[in-house]
Amino acid sequence: IAVLIDMWGIDRRYVNNEQFIEKNLMLQQAQPRQVDQLIMKDASLDYRVMDMTTNPFTDARPSNFHNTIGGYHAAKLKRFQEVIDKQFTGSLNEDVLDMLNTKYAIMSDQTGQSLRMVNRASAAGNAWFVQKVVYVKNADQEMASINSFNPKEVAFVDEKFKPMIDEKKVGYSPTGLIKLTSYRPDDLIYEYSADRDVIAVFAEIWYDKGWNAYVDGEKINHFRADYILRAAQLPGGNHKLEFKFEPASYYTGEKISLMASILLIAGIAFAIYTETKKNKTAVAA
Repeated sequence: IAVLIDMWGIDRRYVNNEQFIEKNLMLQQAQPRQVDQLIMKDASLDYRVMDMTTNPFTDARPSNFHNTIGGYHAAKLKRFQEVIDKQFTGSLNEDVLDMLNTKYAIMSDQTGQSLRMVNRASAAGNAWFVQKVVYVKNADQEMASINSFNPKEVAFVDEKFKPMIDEKKVGYSPTGLIKLTSYRPDDLIYEYSADRDVIAVFAEIWYDKGWNAYVDGEKINHFRADYILRAAQLPGGNHKLEFKFEPASYYTGEKISLMASILLIAGIAFAIYTETKKNKTAVAA
């Protein structure tokens, strides 16, 4: 209690009544604009939006209503931050916007008063099959390669991932289709059809620490393409593909937490049993 009283005074120096706003004012600030409402009519899964009326990589407000390509995070993944610095500083790289599935852009007129929605028909979609893979030697080459390219035709892959691609089997399926059927931040499900093994690229950030890929329940390799995206070689046929976030640290922590809870309960039960037995002995005496 003494610590609480002491810290309360210190906390008030930094967080006081003036720093709080009325709930109704906060809700007013979070109301969707007309252009937001127009975009929200699109019921398709996980398209992305770039709000160019603000800084899309530091402003979190658009993320109240849309899946944006930016938003605010104090510590973005290094590779994504590098793409922001190289491809979106000064002029916007339309090809990178396409590979990130940026289907809509929000823009304002010269006065900044009128907002309009731009439907970007060139957005690559949630996933696609590429015609060819080009290997690069390092990150610099990979970044330079996406300065100008067609993401739906070619994927640039670091040569360290070459063992994950069976070049004798893989090819291009011009009639192939792949579709995102279920989306959660930690679980994405696709259905696809291809007449042969193909290389699929996904408009999702590649992160190897915890993400696993499964085709019809069987684990497969996945690798990085186009500097930041996920990619995988998929077997031909009609299949279900699933990306799941399964970090080993989480499951290890769960086991430790369960064991600690069991030991705690056992300790309490033993203490109660010992105390009860002691009281019975005392009464009997």
